[in-house]
Amino acid sequence: MNIQKELLTINPFSRPGTKLIVVKAIVIHWVGSVGSTAKQCRDYFESLKSQSSACYASAHFIVGMSGEVIQCIPNEEMAYHVGAKTYTPDAMGCLGHYPNNCTLGIELCHPTTEGYFTEETTRAALELCALLCTQFGLNPARDIWTHNGITGKYCPKWFVDHPGKFEDFKLGVAIMMGKR
Repeated sequence: MNIQKELLTINPFSRPGTKLIVVKAIVIHWVGSVGSTAKQCRDYFESLKSQSSACYASAHFIVGMSGEVIQCIPNEEMAYHVGAKTYTPDAMGCLGHYPNNCTLGIELCHPTTEGYFTEETTRAALELCALLCTQFGLNPARDIWTHNGITGKYCPKWFVDHPGKFEDFKLGVAIMMGKR
């Protein structure tokens, strides 16, 4: 898998440089900005270092609509991708009181407001998740989450609107890993 490393500058708003405690899960997001490229999303995260307000946002990886993958934050560092005032009971039980410190975040680009992902995006995301699950000993059925499953936020829209598609995605990761 070709992963382009374009690490964010260490800063308080998008790359704090804090080490993860452990990797317990992968969290899937949608970028929420129709037609945005992976590079545009990465550059948005980078731009947060110069802000005057306090917006915190980032992810470890961004998968573009052509299947390109950009890594913004090293796997051993925390990203700001699932911060919230409250978390779902399931997330609290599995991931603790602050899931940013034990999860890897993946943003997926999308071409329309419906939020579906291109074949290329889906394929690259499957491959990336299989790689990360293998690297960290994760079970795709249990350890791949949506942002919605952790905080209740409507993200990623496509998987929230079509939960069966999310189950298919996790099964696809397991198949890529040779687990099914």
